[in-house]
Amino acid sequence: MKRPILAGLAAVFVSFASANGLSEQAAERQALSERRTLYEGDGGANCEYFLQDILPWARRSGDWIDAQGKAFGDKAFAEASSGPGVVAFELTRLVRGWQESRAHRGQIFIRTVAGSGYAMFHSREVSNVADRPLLALEFADGHKDLLSPSADTHTECSTYKSSGHASVLLASDKNNLLLQFELPHSDLGRTLKQARLVLVSAGTRGAPVRVGVFQTAVPDFLPSGVAMKGLAADFSLDEGLSRHPDVMFASGFDDEKAWLSHWARGANGEMGVVQADEARHFQPLRGGALRINLRKGSNMGADLRVNLVDHGGEPDELFMRYYLRLANDWHPDVDGGKFPGMAGTYGRAGWGGRKSDGSNGWSARGAFLRAFPADHPMAGLTQLATYAYHMDMPSINGEQWMWSGALLRRNRWYCIEQQVQLNRPDRADGRMRAWVDGRLVLDKQGVRFRGVGTLHIETAWLNVFHGGSAVSPHDQHLYVDNVVLARRYIGPSGPARSGTIPIGAAP
Repeated sequence: MKRPILAGLAAVFVSFASANGLSEQAAERQALSERRTLYEGDGGANCEYFLQDILPWARRSGDWIDAQGKAFGDKAFAEASSGPGVVAFELTRLVRGWQESRAHRGQIFIRTVAGSGYAMFHSREVSNVADRPLLALEFADGHKDLLSPSADTHTECSTYKSSGHASVLLASDKNNLLLQFELPHSDLGRTLKQARLVLVSAGTRGAPVRVGVFQTAVPDFLPSGVAMKGLAADFSLDEGLSRHPDVMFASGFDDEKAWLSHWARGANGEMGVVQADEARHFQPLRGGALRINLRKGSNMGADLRVNLVDHGGEPDELFMRYYLRLANDWHPDVDGGKFPGMAGTYGRAGWGGRKSDGSNGWSARGAFLRAFPADHPMAGLTQLATYAYHMDMPSINGEQWMWSGALLRRNRWYCIEQQVQLNRPDRADGRMRAWVDGRLVLDKQGVRFRGVGTLHIETAWLNVFHGGSAVSPHDQHLYVDNVVLARRYIGPSGPARSGTIPIGAAP
């Protein structure tokens, strides 16, 4: 499954019921925030994103802060006219700001402030070392540092691809330059005397331009805050939740034999209840959990369904919540795939290339994306989305709606919740929402799932599938527990009782 260009921010969340609460949440957010580095590879900075599909620009072609601290302001830290030879910018004030904030990484944004032509500069990829960008630092104690950028690129709106490997950087009314420098820790405490950015011209095109240096406004992740509580908040690890009047279905996996009687089983995959799995760093919520393996050479991990007609009838709105833990061998490095969600396929359409037309079926499963490359800032995390079949889908295959803030690490329990609200048959008023650990990560409105009143929410679909068509390249496991279906928002479970492993704990 490819990564579409869809809006999305990114965050890793700590569960509402985590033992240390907000302090642990803040630590995890800080660790993720430090990953916001300029990336030159596929999925790096482009016209729409600082990191493609993860951190979108507020404005097309990039965001900046001026020398007065104003977003998108006009006061540059330094300016220079394009022309042949070396162009130097006095940036002492900017670098001192990095020192004061104890920032070990500085990110520079260069844009044209006058003129309609193109200024071209050699990038760090140019073969001649003397032509590469340089940040020259001189300190009051006589110490000097000559820093090469750790990354540089320019935004190019004619393509979604990153220009990070180009040998020439372009500045124009359509292109902005981005440069990133890593400051040695020892330089943060020194008194800075002077900082100069030196660029070597690679020529000009069209009318002369004047360029200014600003600070890159790196997009942030979702704001922190308290997780949204739901009906499960008063039930410790869901104990007794099944008796709540708004709950239509609830299933744990403590009984190695009885659990399967709660589900309709489709295609066979490799799964079973476990209470221990030390080799894969498993820790239970309580008792057992369903372990699912995307076996090497296979697509299918799990195909279990709850038929809503057997639980009070097929509704037009439903909340589905489950807990998910990715094992330490989880690494979908060949392709993405499908995760649990809801559907009304009725055996006719809404999956497997059977396009929805409003009368034949629909689906809204979860999805996981292909693993990030090893050099990507988000390497080691798994990005989630919705994989939807709906009336307005652009092709025969499902459309992906990225979950803003769903980057999951291994060996940690997450509370995953999805809501489908079907549209009225003659209106585009359907809605799809998703939460991770009680924080909203998707709110897709105006969806047309159906065009007839005979389509409803037929099933809750516990589906784990690799691909597309590509098979899993190796065994990779995950765990599912505490599946709940309800008429209203469920939310994370209440805190664990004393002596129970807290949700969100990791070895």
